[in-house]
Amino acid sequence: MRAAATFVAVVRSEWTKARTVRSTSWTLLLTFVISVGVGVVNCLSVKKAIEEGSSLVRADFHPADAGFVGVGMGQLVLVVFVVLLVCGEYSGGMIRTSLTAVPRRGLLYGGKLAVGAGLALAVSLVTVPVAFLASERALGSLAVPLDGPGVPRALVGAVVGMTLIAVFSGGVAVVLRGAAVSLGVLVPFHFVLPTLMLNIPGLRTIAVHLPTQAGARIMRVAESGDATLSPGAGLIVLLGWTVAATLGGYVALRTRDV
Repeated sequence: MRAAATFVAVVRSEWTKARTVRSTSWTLLLTFVISVGVGVVNCLSVKKAIEEGSSLVRADFHPADAGFVGVGMGQLVLVVFVVLLVCGEYSGGMIRTSLTAVPRRGLLYGGKLAVGAGLALAVSLVTVPVAFLASERALGSLAVPLDGPGVPRALVGAVVGMTLIAVFSGGVAVVLRGAAVSLGVLVPFHFVLPTLMLNIPGLRTIAVHLPTQAGARIMRVAESGDATLSPGAGLIVLLGWTVAATLGGYVALRTRDV
């Protein structure tokens, strides 16, 4: 009971820190705005292209999957949020004060990740369904309902995927420490490298096993003919990345000076 109470106290402390930092509310709000806004703009563009018979529309286009395009972009801001949350104390040296107050480094680390994961989950639970509904509304007659085939599973997958990407990024940020370095590594790793690798035949198989691509498979409704990962396999791969990053952050914080 004492260990549990101590962990609760650390989580409360980290939650207080998070909600008193202005960037927390702004980045979480921006996650929502970008997810919804990009999704709507994308679906309006696709609808117009289809109506005009444009050849630019992908052959594997599925109206349900179009509802998650904005969510994929919103993840970028969520990664920024988690990095700032975890690394904020390193820049000003406040991490030493926190470790003095909570000498058990694993406990402090767990508290930070718990708050980050909780906030990521909370914003995802709101963002994902709203972004999907808004995007589908923009598609008009092409839209699919929330209870369409495969949609409920994909909605849950999108929430889980966004949360796991956030936790993964938090673990990596603790390994790298500074926010600038972490973002300099994580943003290209999540949102640039996979796209480049997918266009290189020899690297495509590796690319689909990267965290964001595995997460994208979890929220995909339509099955593509060249899919390397099923949604279930994508979840397992993303969980593996998340566990590895979490353990890496724990070992880094426990074994080196701050």
